[in-house]
Amino acid sequence: MELWILFALLSSILFAIVSVLDKYAVYDKSGISPYLLNMYVGYSNLIVSLFFLAIYLRSFNTYHFYALSVGIIQGISLIALFWALKKLSVTRAMTMWSSYPFWVALISFIFMDENLKLIQIAFMMVIILGSITSNVSLKDSKEYNFSLISIFIIIFGTIFFATSQVLNKVVVSEITVLETYGLRGVGVCMTLALPFSSINNLKKLKDYVLNLEKSKYLFLAETVIATFAYLTILIALMTGPVSLVASLSGTRPVFIVIIYIFLNLIGFNLSEKLIRNEVIIKLFSAFCVGIGVFGIAYF
Repeated sequence: MELWILFALLSSILFAIVSVLDKYAVYDKSGISPYLLNMYVGYSNLIVSLFFLAIYLRSFNTYHFYALSVGIIQGISLIALFWALKKLSVTRAMTMWSSYPFWVALISFIFMDENLKLIQIAFMMVIILGSITSNVSLKDSKEYNFSLISIFIIIFGTIFFATSQVLNKVVVSEITVLETYGLRGVGVCMTLALPFSSINNLKKLKDYVLNLEKSKYLFLAETVIATFAYLTILIALMTGPVSLVASLSGTRPVFIVIIYIFLNLIGFNLSEKLIRNEVIIKLFSAFCVGIGVFGIAYF
């Protein structure tokens, strides 16, 4: 098994841990608002990024600008996702979001002439299938208005996010991983944090951060673990085909389910419960991902 495959999967696992911590240790326990979470993620990225840039950035060329653009594009894509989540069911929105590796493959084929073997494409589609089915919920019985605008916006967000992944591949081929991470973090701050940084929100964020009982899990998730998670995906992109790396890193929903089931089994009282048929669907999605990863690794 090639090393980039392990790094891509490690990134997916780490981001799954971040998602679980954000949901159950940050949102449910501390009650932080989405605006403050956006600001924290943006400014946290900025602080870590400036540290790396102070050590490693010695020049600024076209590829450094691309790295900055990656952060801006990713910030815009996440804003599109958050907006769509207000209008669509979580199941519908995240199912569409999980298809972003398809757009990565299409963009990389058109603009980077990245050719994959037919069998690699087949296993990539199996992984995407597993990632999509992991978001299926049988309990979502509410009626949601069909919004063509919301569908368009989330597709727009997935294409933007896919574009940022392809740009990442171009960038890490020319400049160091830490420079790439640093400039991307500045771009994320520009779109995720600055638009929400009113005086009142900044004061609320300061009070939240200084309350260590509330902010300790957010620091662990979004400052520590997320930093390593993003660095591992950049390392994977250095040698791996971007379409396959995106497929592997897009398995985060499956690992979230695995962590979620494990926490339920060891007695954590989580706010959501899985019904039996849902567990079967989640296991099927994990099986698809396992088959896909095996195929990419050995074919």
